[in-house]
Amino acid sequence: MGKLNARVREELWERVCSHIKSGRATMVDPSNNEQGYTFLTHNTTWIPIDYEGITLMQKPLAFNDDSGPPAFLRPGFSKASRYEKARTQRKCDRSSSYVVIDIETTGLDPAKDRIIEIGLLKIIEDTVKDQAQCLVRSDKKIPDALTRLTGITDEMIKEQGISEASAFEKTREFIGDSVVVGYNVQFDLQFIQKLAERVGGRIVIKKAKDVLHIARRKIDGLEDHKLETVAAYFDLGIKDLHRALTDCMLTYRIFSELNEL
Repeated sequence: MGKLNARVREELWERVCSHIKSGRATMVDPSNNEQGYTFLTHNTTWIPIDYEGITLMQKPLAFNDDSGPPAFLRPGFSKASRYEKARTQRKCDRSSSYVVIDIETTGLDPAKDRIIEIGLLKIIEDTVKDQAQCLVRSDKKIPDALTRLTGITDEMIKEQGISEASAFEKTREFIGDSVVVGYNVQFDLQFIQKLAERVGGRIVIKKAKDVLHIARRKIDGLEDHKLETVAAYFDLGIKDLHRALTDCMLTYRIFSELNEL
């Protein structure tokens, strides 16, 4: 079959992720570690972890993307009870607090690539109450293609970026014990976990909701379920995409629209 270069592998992975809809995907990717490879995952709570130089797949018990129906919607409850509990649950979902996260990275591999920007929104009772954003310094040069996509340059990172340790602490404090919401949120959380490992920190995400997964489940007939495609479906204004805080806001607005379906 031959060997694929890194650019072809990234494009292949992006195509798989954009066409798989509600399915799950795992790719074995060459890596400079003892076993010679690592894993990329999509739309799944399973994440690759390093165990004494060996990459294993772990399903974190703390993550829950709420993809299944609540207990009260399963067999054993009357129709009236289901309706009332579902109505109450929807009301609670809209009024509860959560944090929306989005990151920009130098590539797709949490083990080799680095976060260059983090965006965070705190939502309380369906209203933006707080926000945070930072550029993050790293030892990785930003690919030209990424600069064209995001507008982020190495000079911006050098002048405005903060250390990985500071970025992690800022993110950890902002999230606290909140539910975390994101678009393909496991991608973001895998990078945050790797960031935690590098700086010797620890973060526990008690619950996560993947807006991409919800969109695939609720919206049919789209060419793909990219952030901009779903935003266009809801006729949401789109500009300055692929900057972390802007994408956070768009994710929040899409999440709100999906909750009404």
